[in-house]
Amino acid sequence: MIKLNFEVLFSKRLLVRAASSILMAIPVVTFVFLGGLCFIAFVAFLAGLMSWEISNTIHKSKKYTYKIGPAIIVFLITLIFGVFLESAFSTLHLPFFVALLVILTFLIRKFSVVVRSVLGNLLVLLSCISIVWLRFNVELEYFSWVLASVVATDIGAFIFGTLVGGVKLAPKISPNKTWAGLLGGIITSILIAWVFNTLWLKTEFYSLLLMGATLAIVSQAGDLVESAYKRSYNLKDSSNLIPGHGGFLDRLDGHMAAGTFMSFIVLYSGGAVV
Repeated sequence: MIKLNFEVLFSKRLLVRAASSILMAIPVVTFVFLGGLCFIAFVAFLAGLMSWEISNTIHKSKKYTYKIGPAIIVFLITLIFGVFLESAFSTLHLPFFVALLVILTFLIRKFSVVVRSVLGNLLVLLSCISIVWLRFNVELEYFSWVLASVVATDIGAFIFGTLVGGVKLAPKISPNKTWAGLLGGIITSILIAWVFNTLWLKTEFYSLLLMGATLAIVSQAGDLVESAYKRSYNLKDSSNLIPGHGGFLDRLDGHMAAGTFMSFIVLYSGGAVV
């Protein structure tokens, strides 16, 4: 018999997570709406923060420059690419490189510190570039739906996983994730797709719902990839920059996965989202 865990759901931890999420949503919504250079600079800033988290994890005992240097480079490249080289995205087929980097990062994560650092920073860089490209190659409503789908997935997974619990999804990678949480994330992502389709989007209804479910699975896969990275360093969070969430890498892993996946779809479907 399943016992619903309401006590954990309505805890101080949830309140802290909710407050942090609301505060983070304000600049995200603002910069997504503004677009242009403002959005590029915002994504570049986030890329730099995530790069710092990676370097801080890998180079724990190293000097300050080992931690801040890559972050500055990632920030500048993201900014420069977004402003001047956005059209090169399709020529370079960057989504393929993101998928390749994910594989390489796990194949050689036990080896050279330098190689691990380079691969991790490249993964953040190319994922963020994919998100910048996507923002300028789909309508604002569709881009907003992709972001909202990831948020809805996280909320649904947290609520269902906390309330229902049950069989673990990947206990060796992320002990707290359950199949009930994944199902809850898929359900809430589908609901968000239905809301967006009802209010703003003009597309085939069932295709959008299917894509909503797919984005939920992709974003949860991105979460698991980042969890596996942390487990290889015996870490629970990538940093403590966001109360209740951990680090920016913890908060944005699903967005990077979903954004890169959707950029792949748009790039190779001739601009169609669904």
